[in-house]
This record gives sequence, C-alpha cells and structure tokens, in this order.
Amino acid sequence: MVWILQFILYAILGFILSSSIHELGHIITGITQGFNFYLFIAGPFGFKRNDKDKIVFYIEKNISLWGGLGATIPQNDDVNNFKKFGRVLLGGPITSIVVGIICLPIAIITKGLFLMLLGVMAISMGIACLIPARNGAFHTDGGRWLRMHKSESTRNVELAIWNLTQSAIINGNHKKLNYDEIKLLINDADTRTQYLGHFYAYHLYKDNNDLESCEKEKAELENLKTKVPKQVVSMFKID
Repeated sequence: MVWILQFILYAILGFILSSSIHELGHIITGITQGFNFYLFIAGPFGFKRNDKDKIVFYIEKNISLWGGLGATIPQNDDVNNFKKFGRVLLGGPITSIVVGIICLPIAIITKGLFLMLLGVMAISMGIACLIPARNGAFHTDGGRWLRMHKSESTRNVELAIWNLTQSAIINGNHKKLNYDEIKLLINDADTRTQYLGHFYAYHLYKDNNDLESCEKEKAELENLKTKVPKQVVSMFKID
C-alpha cells in the first residue's frame, strides 16, 4: 500500500515537473530569439508578467491550463517574429526529449524510480507534442510547425492567429486587430478556428465601442459553443 501511494505521488510530481521542463523549453527558446517572458503555468501554479511589467506568482484557477503553458512575447512587431515562433514551438518538445534521455540512464544506474518516471514522461511528452494532431484549441507544437510549412492556406491561418495574438498582447487591447485576418479564421473549415475568429472579432468591436456588431459576434460564439471542445470555450471566455 505504501509503495502504491509512493508511486502515485512520484507520478503526480513527475508529470508536473515534466510539464515544467517542456514549457521552460519553449520559454528559454523564446528568450534566445529575443522575446520577453510572458507566462508560465505548471499544475495550479503560475508566473506571469502583469500590467506593470512585473513578474508575479499566482494560482491558476482554469483547470484546463494545468497541463502546462509557457509563453514569450516579441518586444516589437517584426516580420521575422513568425519565423522565430516556429523555433519556439520546437523548443519545448526537443527540451523534453533531451532531458528524458539524460534522466533514463541515471535512473537505471541508481535504480531511482522517480527519475525513471520523469525520464519516461519527459520523452513521451516530447514525442507526443511533435506528432501532428489537434490539442484542444490548437494543434500540437509539431502540428503547428508543420502547418506553418505545409501549404499556403494552413500557413496563412497560423500566421493570422500569431499576428492577432501578438497585436493584442503588445498593444494591450484589440483595437488594432486586422479584420482580414479575423475573417480568415472565421471562414476556416474547422469550427475551433471559427470560434477563435469570432472571439477576436467580438473583442475588436468591443474595444472600438461597436456594440451592435459586438452583440452579433457574441451570438455567433453562443451558437458555436456546442460544436467545439469545452477547453476552447474555457480558454477563450467573453464577458
């Protein structure tokens, strides 16, 4: 019984630590590309840059984000930022795999259960994130990187998501969002991408005091709620 409890505890700690390693891989890669730290979440614990440009600790209440999240933001609106973002995407999985490969031989030599679990989880997480698939609101890291290079249509969608997110964060509001890019998301075949497009449209109209259009976008989001995963609705809430 004690061994089972110990294994469960090690598994929980291993998952949180492997998630932290993965997200730190994204963050460190972003910083090497000249981006600034913006957000780090591992389990219910998080660090974020607030409105006063200070990094603060907080408790993340959104359970859908407990799997881990790491983000850096560009210091300015540069055309090369999208290419740099591609490197940031791969930074997390590669870091996970490298750390896992280091942990496993040490675990075998020392017969350490925790290191063994951490190594397996880190490698598994790295490989899983490289496999092109849909992960909640977005594609996996490998999936997004592939879409950036696969075709013009998928690249344009990923570029639009990147530009809209970048603009909102850098400007601190949604007033200057490009509606052509929003329309590109709304017209996408995937309902999750459509939801994200209407989400940005809602905030664009709201921040520009176009209340009539704002209400129309709110209705569109309500209609799409039952067609997208709950995680998408949870991540992209509106007032």
